[in-house]
Amino acid sequence: MIESDFESPLPHRSNHNDKPPSVIERYFKKRYKTDNKYEDQLVLTHSNRVCVVCVANSHPLIEQKKSVTSVSFGEEGWNRLDNKFSGKSKRGAQWLDCKAPLCEVTCSDGTKYTLVCCVKGQLIEVNENLQKTPQLLIDKPHGEGYLAVILPGLKWFEHEMKQLKSEEDYQNELEKRLHNS
Repeated sequence: MIESDFESPLPHRSNHNDKPPSVIERYFKKRYKTDNKYEDQLVLTHSNRVCVVCVANSHPLIEQKKSVTSVSFGEEGWNRLDNKFSGKSKRGAQWLDCKAPLCEVTCSDGTKYTLVCCVKGQLIEVNENLQKTPQLLIDKPHGEGYLAVILPGLKWFEHEMKQLKSEEDYQNELEKRLHNS
């Protein structure tokens, strides 16, 4: 066998200056939750069903480059910081509906946004770093500025993913918005 008979385990790059895919591009599938107020959110889904909830680039927070002054994981009637669980089955974790609030974001101009869970499942983690450094939500929205980690129930996973838009459907939605404005 000659060297060219072997498949390279690395993705083919046409140019040595091309950047390799990021961890997110390599391991997560992007899905989007859209609404009538254009406050879109991104859900990064891993093959093991773990979902990382983030703010989409089209959300007014990012699109308008807002200055975030605070992120609160609890308001009257709900507190995501009270989430305590144990064991492999995550006993005691908060079960959230796709419309359940995760946090409330306050901006320097006085606007407030309530960011939601996006998928039905168990709350595994909230990003408490956002309380200390709220601007991470804008500066690194799909990395260090993630909102929460959710583990959808096995029997609901496919149903929950069908409720979200694929990357292609989301891009089409953005184009429609652009033409309608």
